[in-house]
Amino acid sequence: MTIPTYDYDLLDLPAGAARQGRIQTTLDALVETFHVHRHLAGCGILFEEPAMRRIAQKVAVHLLDQAVNERSDAPYVSVWEEGRRKEIRMVYINPAIQRITGYSATQVLKVGFNIFVPDDTLTRIHQDAAGGITEEIPIEAVREDREQKQLADHWESIYQVLKKDGTGYVKDVATIERVGNVCISCGTLVDVTAEHTV
Repeated sequence: MTIPTYDYDLLDLPAGAARQGRIQTTLDALVETFHVHRHLAGCGILFEEPAMRRIAQKVAVHLLDQAVNERSDAPYVSVWEEGRRKEIRMVYINPAIQRITGYSATQVLKVGFNIFVPDDTLTRIHQDAAGGITEEIPIEAVREDREQKQLADHWESIYQVLKKDGTGYVKDVATIERVGNVCISCGTLVDVTAEHTV
């Protein structure tokens, strides 16, 4: 039996990619294909170049993942201008969102999260030893809390959503970073309806 040998330089991907530039070229091509700049044009947010580059990188990584993985969760990227939380703009959402909510990724990108949270109030569930405690929270308060959590670099919450075929629950787990005047949320929505249905 022949034991295969491996090129362990592959483990040093960032350095190798930087030398060859191939991965960056691939990412740039994906971003150009997705038209991130055009998608965000006219949304009312002034994007400085570092913020636009960071958003494009995040979208490109998700596109690569989408090309090779069929996910049960729905990764997303959304942005807003600091202090203007009402103006959240969806930049990317994985097509798996259709399995979770019944709405296509295209529909969610056009309408935003309001497509499955249409009211000004969110129902959030807190887990404790006795089970889940349901709490009605104004959407603006949730957005403010979410922006404050960027300091901790982590956001996690469970919400009730309106699916095409009824009510369900999603767990939203995200990291939020600020680049210049723009807050970038990179997270995933996980269907937890089965865990919260009585």
